[in-house]
Amino acid sequence: MSNNQIDDINNSIYRYLNMREHSKQELIEKLLKKKFDLKEISECLNEFSKKNLQSDVRFTESYTRVKFNSKKGPIFIRASLRIKGVNKDIIDEALSIYSDDDWEKNAKLALNKKYSTKKGGINLSAEKLRLFLQSRGFPFKIIEKAVNDYLKT
Repeated sequence: MSNNQIDDINNSIYRYLNMREHSKQELIEKLLKKKFDLKEISECLNEFSKKNLQSDVRFTESYTRVKFNSKKGPIFIRASLRIKGVNKDIIDEALSIYSDDDWEKNAKLALNKKYSTKKGGINLSAEKLRLFLQSRGFPFKIIEKAVNDYLKT
């Protein structure tokens, strides 16, 4: 294992983490594209994790908060994080800070933002509203409540 390559891997990890939090899997994928050795990547990432410079928990909390604020639902967030290699227990913990009421409010806000012109005479079908929320990753129960509330207004 060459010290030069270890230095290059460490420098790359520092650069990536200076931009934003990354999951361990994201970093591995980026470093493999640079043709670094997987064993050396893993050793370097383990050191970063031990020093708490890289944390899947911190990444997941940040990612979940950003996507929640972007009016994405829990199904979308969970699937995205699984693709990024995050452990199911870490995802469950990050999503647990939001209640069903939080998700319902978010779904309603997403509808109001997307279809704010409804009041101007555009007639939207419940199915179109459901499909929109489904595409944003909201579960059926929350979709139904948000659509029903939206159509009542």
